[in-house]
Amino acid sequence: MKKSLAYSKNRILIWILTALLFVLLLTLDQVSKSWIRLNIPTGRDISVIPGILLLTNINNTGAAWSFLSGKSFIFEIIAVIAVFVFLFFIYFERNHTGYLIGLTLMLAGTIGNLLDRFLVGSVTDMIQLDFINFPIFNVADSCVTIGVIVLFLVILLAKPESEKHAE
Repeated sequence: MKKSLAYSKNRILIWILTALLFVLLLTLDQVSKSWIRLNIPTGRDISVIPGILLLTNINNTGAAWSFLSGKSFIFEIIAVIAVFVFLFFIYFERNHTGYLIGLTLMLAGTIGNLLDRFLVGSVTDMIQLDFINFPIFNVADSCVTIGVIVLFLVILLAKPESEKHAE
């Protein structure tokens, strides 16, 4: 009985921390995009670290490298479906904090860009790596990418079922 109660308290704490992580990431994404829209004219940039990092203001109606630019509705549909899939897996995930973290990162990023598409009409991208030909991105994009990496590592490092039963 005591072990079950401790497990329940730990799970509640993990759910609270997961919710806080989600709120923090979504807030960081939306605040950074609002700041960029208010302080940097569209198409302009500010050098943060010369030759390495620029802050810019780009309105993107497509995906990376403006792929399918102007077809925002496609990404809106995909994002809404993805949100439901992430919520489904988050709700039913009971045993692995790594999965929750990866899924929460992906959910926050997906909702961050979806909010832009619905409220602004395009996604505000702002982080430009000046030393490489790489798409301009934002906090939400970073969340999705890091979330995918976390899930990949969790899956890669997971013990096979046969090893779990042997313990």
